[in-house]
Amino acid sequence: MAQDVQGRVAAALRSVWWLPVLRGVLMIVLGLLLLVEPLGTLVALVWVFGVFAVVDGAVVLLQALLARGRPGFGWLVAEGLVSIGFGALIMLWPDVTALTLFYLLALWVLVLGVTAVIVAVTQYRARDLAWSATLVFGLVGFLFGLLLAIKPQGTVEVILTVYGLFAFVAGVVMLVGGFATRSLSRQLAADGRAGGPRPAGSGPAASGPAASTGV
Repeated sequence: MAQDVQGRVAAALRSVWWLPVLRGVLMIVLGLLLLVEPLGTLVALVWVFGVFAVVDGAVVLLQALLARGRPGFGWLVAEGLVSIGFGALIMLWPDVTALTLFYLLALWVLVLGVTAVIVAVTQYRARDLAWSATLVFGLVGFLFGLLLAIKPQGTVEVILTVYGLFAFVAGVVMLVGGFATRSLSRQLAADGRAGGPRPAGSGPAASGPAASTGV
């Protein structure tokens, strides 16, 4: 029984570990782009952030689809839709100024952080093994968003630096969390293969960990 549980958990983790990795890579690329190769115009910055938000939201929705019926599913859907909505809003906003863009991005990061924290709480209550990485990402987003909302900046240079730093840090957190999930799935699979069926009357079987696909 314990081996069956471990096998199911390992299979669930194997199906989703690459999504946080993909999301982390996208964020790291965005962060490096903003920090190393600063964009020269506000228009270019608007389109980069807008396209990234839409793509990031699509990845989150795919993650939610794989976690359908699992703890945090609804909040993952909300997070994905919010990202897509913000991306479309940023790109369609007429004559956006640097200060307006700053506030929009601060609100987006804040909402991402809050929803990620809520997802982490639901994962923790369900004994989902991915809750810690989700919580760290949510706290990073929430603190960045709160700091930016308190101290608004209206120059393109500051926007590039601040959001480049956020994207890089958040991307590293997602990347580490995704590879940690893969390592855990391999360990559970190896343990399941190593353990055979227990003889009758040999004592209670060890209980396996619980997890969902809501990484």
